[in-house]
Amino acid sequence: MAPRPSPWLWPYALLCGGSVVAGVALALAHSVGLLAWPPSPGLDLSGWRALFVHGEFWRSLAYSATLSAVTLALALALALALLAMLGERLRHGWLARLVLLPLAMPPVVAALLAVLVLGDSGVLSRYAWHLGLVTTPADFPTLVFDPLGRGIVITHVMLVTPLLLLLFDNLAMHLQLPALMQQARALGASRVQALRRLAWPLLLRQARPVLLVYGLALLGAYEIPLMVGAAQPTMISVTIQRAVAGYDLAQRPMGYAMASTYLLLLVALWLALAPRATAERAARR
Repeated sequence: MAPRPSPWLWPYALLCGGSVVAGVALALAHSVGLLAWPPSPGLDLSGWRALFVHGEFWRSLAYSATLSAVTLALALALALALLAMLGERLRHGWLARLVLLPLAMPPVVAALLAVLVLGDSGVLSRYAWHLGLVTTPADFPTLVFDPLGRGIVITHVMLVTPLLLLLFDNLAMHLQLPALMQQARALGASRVQALRRLAWPLLLRQARPVLLVYGLALLGAYEIPLMVGAAQPTMISVTIQRAVAGYDLAQRPMGYAMASTYLLLLVALWLALAPRATAERAARR
């Protein structure tokens, strides 16, 4: 018999779920002019028509999904490589503090640091000039305010990698991975084979629900794309914010239509994937 949930859990669940429902309802009401002042005589569907005619929302969504997937793939590879190289040294001493230091950095500070380091006249560009690799700042590769989003990816990788590293280290202890690796080595597997066929698949399978949450968080990231990204294209959160809070009032219905569609897509994705992750976790117990 499953244990009964604590009565304090219901207000918290109502607060979390209710805020999402309230956000979707308010965005939908704004998108059709129900909360406009003075009140409109009927439903205003111009924002929804613009959403499907202009295509800006879908381009921003595809751009955000691409950058999020690239960021997550790079951060995963880097975190797994660091875990394999450092092992138990991650838990003690100055090296652990240094590797996990970005966890204490707010996204706004990380974005400012990215501009100072990666910009055309930043630290890397100046070192390249001193070493004779470039003759002018224009010769240095554009890494911030870049349409390809390289600055956004680099900054997010710097912030996400320590989180994944901490997650994988805790999972490795929970799974007793060092003992499993030792058994695999005793049976004749090389270290690379044990990592590739045993350790990394186990860690990625256990971390799948958390990786889904990280992916959604990267998809909706705002501060870093706003401060480091190009004017065009923009990530979805910046596109929606500019349409809703910009000076052009005619863009606001489309902005709220964008926000409604984005929220509904996220809720649908969560409802589709969360039960599968829960079922897989229950099957592993």
